[in-house]
Amino acid sequence: MEELRAARPAHLAGGPVDPRTRQAELAHAFAQPRQVPRRGGKPLARGLSLGLAGVVAAVTAAVLVGGTARGPAPVVSPAASGTVTRPAVLSAREVLLVAAASAERRPATGDYWHVSSRSRTLQPVDEGFVISMERESESWVGAREQWGSSRILAIKPATGADRAAWEKAGSPRELTFAGRKRIPIRENGEQPHTGHTKSEEIFWLGRNVTLADLRNLPTDPRALRADLLRFHEGEDTEADVPMGEDAWLFRVAEGLIMSMPVSPEVRAAAFRMLADLPSVVSLGQVTDAAGRTGTAIAIAGTSQSKPGDTGEGVVQVRLIIDERSGRALARESVVVEPGGMQAGLAPGTVWNTDTVLEAGWTDEHP
Repeated sequence: MEELRAARPAHLAGGPVDPRTRQAELAHAFAQPRQVPRRGGKPLARGLSLGLAGVVAAVTAAVLVGGTARGPAPVVSPAASGTVTRPAVLSAREVLLVAAASAERRPATGDYWHVSSRSRTLQPVDEGFVISMERESESWVGAREQWGSSRILAIKPATGADRAAWEKAGSPRELTFAGRKRIPIRENGEQPHTGHTKSEEIFWLGRNVTLADLRNLPTDPRALRADLLRFHEGEDTEADVPMGEDAWLFRVAEGLIMSMPVSPEVRAAAFRMLADLPSVVSLGQVTDAAGRTGTAIAIAGTSQSKPGDTGEGVVQVRLIIDERSGRALARESVVVEPGGMQAGLAPGTVWNTDTVLEAGWTDEHP
């Protein structure tokens, strides 16, 4: 016990450790290659191979997990002349590996898979301003039947400046896009549209799949990658746009980690598969449309033309991950090059967002 106390890092002596520090330390450990020291050419037993460095790591992990402080805070590291404060920055790989470990611990029992989500799209119109189109959806998937509900929350000017432009134009109740499409203003939304079917639910995974197909997906990240890539033909899943393997897997894995009724093990495998992609990068902490904080990840150097834009408008797709809960909070499309449907939007604008408010198993009947 004296050796354990002596091994405790000095920067942990001040009391509970904040969650961001805890995540950074544990994520760094998760990201290291798993190696077993050798002695005399033979592997040591895993239980006997820790040594002093392993004791330090074990004590550090135990102390970190016990922390109760909330909110982001700097990491304090020991230095010869005192302490050095540095931000706790997680790489995309670390974020995804921590999310995988968290996803495996989420409950997976219930008769129905329930998802509640909201979407928002910014649409420049011919009248010279931008409108915001917002919708909410809810779905329940059972073994033999499904229920769904969706409704428009609002179609209205996006900002105060856009509202002023709309009022200057006479507050028209219908707007035009591309000289022909009519878009009605609906500031108070509409009644929900509901549906119920007893047919088997079909999901999109680079191809049409059923609930049974999802249940048979591999739980090993390498096997999952190989299984998915069987259907990669060098193009985007939704348009005739060239797309490499990494970007294609990133696109296909969106549903697995966000909203599909897969097992915790498959969802964790999807996170780990993304963590192994060499081109996945972290874009830093962002706030989603619901006000929640997460880490945005994307494929480095890859921008994607939105289907139907004939290459005129280019967007980058990013996923917002909450590694603590093992959830993907949202999918966002950010304007890289304005054009097509994004004409008039500045680069860096979040053009479209799909926000998952709730996703999980429940016994409650829809």
